[in-house]
Amino acid sequence: SKNQDNADYTHLTSKDTQKYRSLSRRDSVEFLQPAFASPLRKTSFNAATFNLVATIVGGGVLSLPLAFAKAGIVLGTFMMVFSAWITEFGLYMLCSCARRTGARSYNEIVRHAFGAPAEILMTVTLWFFLSGVLVAFNVLLRGIFAPIARDILDPFEFVDTRGKHFDSVVLLVILVLVSPLMLKRNLYALRNICYVGFCSVCLIVLSIAFRAYQRNMEPAQDIIHGKSVHPQVLYFTTNVDDMIFAFPIIVLSFLCAYNVVEVQANFKQPTLPRIRSVLRTSIASTFLLFEAFSLVGYFYAYNKCKGNIFLNFDPADPIIMLGRIGMGITLMFGTPVVTLPCREAFLSIMPQVQKYFAESMEESNICVDKAEGASLLQDVVSSTNHTYASVASFDVECNEEYGEEFDVSGEVDNIPTLSETIIHVTSTFVIGSSAFFAAVAAPGVAVVWSILGSSIAMIIGFIVPSACYLKIRGSKGSARRTSAWALLIFSTILAIVCTYQTIVDIMK
Repeated sequence: SKNQDNADYTHLTSKDTQKYRSLSRRDSVEFLQPAFASPLRKTSFNAATFNLVATIVGGGVLSLPLAFAKAGIVLGTFMMVFSAWITEFGLYMLCSCARRTGARSYNEIVRHAFGAPAEILMTVTLWFFLSGVLVAFNVLLRGIFAPIARDILDPFEFVDTRGKHFDSVVLLVILVLVSPLMLKRNLYALRNICYVGFCSVCLIVLSIAFRAYQRNMEPAQDIIHGKSVHPQVLYFTTNVDDMIFAFPIIVLSFLCAYNVVEVQANFKQPTLPRIRSVLRTSIASTFLLFEAFSLVGYFYAYNKCKGNIFLNFDPADPIIMLGRIGMGITLMFGTPVVTLPCREAFLSIMPQVQKYFAESMEESNICVDKAEGASLLQDVVSSTNHTYASVASFDVECNEEYGEEFDVSGEVDNIPTLSETIIHVTSTFVIGSSAFFAAVAAPGVAVVWSILGSSIAMIIGFIVPSACYLKIRGSKGSARRTSAWALLIFSTILAIVCTYQTIVDIMK
């Protein structure tokens, strides 16, 4: 009843803390893994915020000035505000679903909502997308550090800096240096990396802003054309193709759905208001950074912006060199952040397939009385005096799956066995080496982004979160349900349009 919201919960035992109950206006049960007060939750508010920021800030930021050049600075800013809003809402829906099901990863949410086959499909999709992101990061790392290494090593005659394999060797050295971080098992171990990445992108903004100031305030020293020019500022494009081109670039720059559930699983005192504060602070911080990056890049190159804004600058420019190194550092430290969920998805595929077939065979041999099962579920609900948000989101099968894992003390044996260590290291090597060879073969980062396609990111970031929320939390307030439906429809249409546009561009 509604009076239960004001009840005294000080009498709850340690077992009750596992089923932490949100003290909100609505009567809901939250199944958190690890437990709410578990010592396994080590991530502070600031660390959680910057972990998400580090996940969001990546190589895609280099294309934001081009998006503004296509859409105009006013329309581009509106697109960025809208992208930030729908991203925050998508992350909230994932966290809400995780809190109602006890899920600790993105693919577990999909399983609770639509079953094992959907989970397998989503895991493969997530692994493919993250692998593509790693390939793109490697291409950018090669393009950023190879020219720097060439300038440093040119005086040494015994080093063939002009050889066709020099760039690949530089990339290989970078991956070897960052490999210890790629072997980390959770985001908490990478808590200090996110600060470096955020500061690096800030350095890029300052570097480009200085050159943009020189160009606009001292046009006689124009770096691009060598003469005084006053380019016309585009505020709002009327070209629909340019709008379709620009919006996916902007909305994809905020994508971090594949990490948010893990961040919540490691977060201290994960009340819903604190989680929403983390999401809003992360998105607001990256919005300000992206807006500044887009504007300074646009006001430097105007309609001459390229897909990688660094290509608009002389490779030997000393001011931009700081920005190049800063972005290189960001991508180096972003590689382990992306590797973590990529490895988890990769290692989950085969166990999920085996579990699905095992459960299918078991169901074919065992007949369960549905009435008895429903009665058992009702007894569980009555005994705990709680209200379940959705029977479909947490049923008897879920209790069987997670019952033994609900360690109320939060104490688990976290020391990996030898076989687990071998699998962990081997899978990391396979993911890293595959990304390396694919990056060496790729002619450029634009090709990688085209292969990935905006459709995959739309599926991961908006379509699946909306569908899962409607399935698991569809009985909640009409406003959020309506917003989820609107985002599902909008993102589906956008995915179809972007996929069509990608196919057309590739055929050209």
